Amino acid sequence: MANESPKGVGHKGRFYLTKNIWLPQQPLENFNLKMSDMILRNMPKLPLAGEEAMRVFPVLGELKKSHDKIMADLQYLLSHHEEIPTLHEVHPRDLYVPGRAWRTFLLKLMGHEVKENTAAVPDTIAAINRIPGVHTALFSILHGRAEIEPHRGSAAGVVRFHYPLIVPKEPEKCWIEIGGHHFHWEVGKPLVFDDTREHWVKNQTDETRVVLIIDFDARMPFPVSLYTGLRYSLVRRSAEVLKVIERAAIGVPPRDKATDAKLAKAA
Repeated sequence: MANESPKGVGHKGRFYLTKNIWLPQQPLENFNLKMSDMILRNMPKLPLAGEEAMRVFPVLGELKKSHDKIMADLQYLLSHHEEIPTLHEVHPRDLYVPGRAWRTFLLKLMGHEVKENTAAVPDTIAAINRIPGVHTALFSILHGRAEIEPHRGSAAGVVRFHYPLIVPKEPEKCWIEIGGHHFHWEVGKPLVFDDTREHWVKNQTDETRVVLIIDFDARMPFPVSLYTGLRYSLVRRSAEVLKVIERAAIGVPPRDKATDAKLAKAA
């Protein structure tokens, strides 16, 4: 059927503004992607990687400053790996990867902090909170041999940032393709792109890849900023988003750094 979603992309049904008031999701996303195509013409040159990305978006250096602390948070989080949900468990109509090969640990969604989760990674959320205009933040954990099929995000006027934390020993075999541009991740080397451009991820190794993903406001000129601001305000207050936050709050125990220090000393 013409209106079916591509394989790997969640079913597009009703987007619930309130418990009982909904709108058809697919037409909304189609309209938003048309708007995004217009917005892209006013955005900085994207995608950008490495030092060029840091030069254009220097505020993202807050993550590099906190790299070791973020890695410590991540190692603690991975000690609770089995508790981390897949994206489709948190948001059933979003991207689907078979089995539990792609897990996501949500920290912020549309400006809402998932406090049950951020307590487990206190230094990471502290670094994220020093970046203005953050909409969404999460750890993305992709297992070996997993693939995220070509897709487009629907958040027009938002820039996506990948900060790589764990990459396979052969990084060129774990890659992302964005609008025809091919990249592989290297630890600590950022990647910035527009999520509404079609992109595709494939891990051709047996190892796990972990990146910290952050979406932040691209600060579009008026009147584009009016549209993106209204959309953001509407979506962040929706019953749909609040339900996703509820599902995402998995309650990994808060990280006790004093206990970490004692364990490290004992070792």
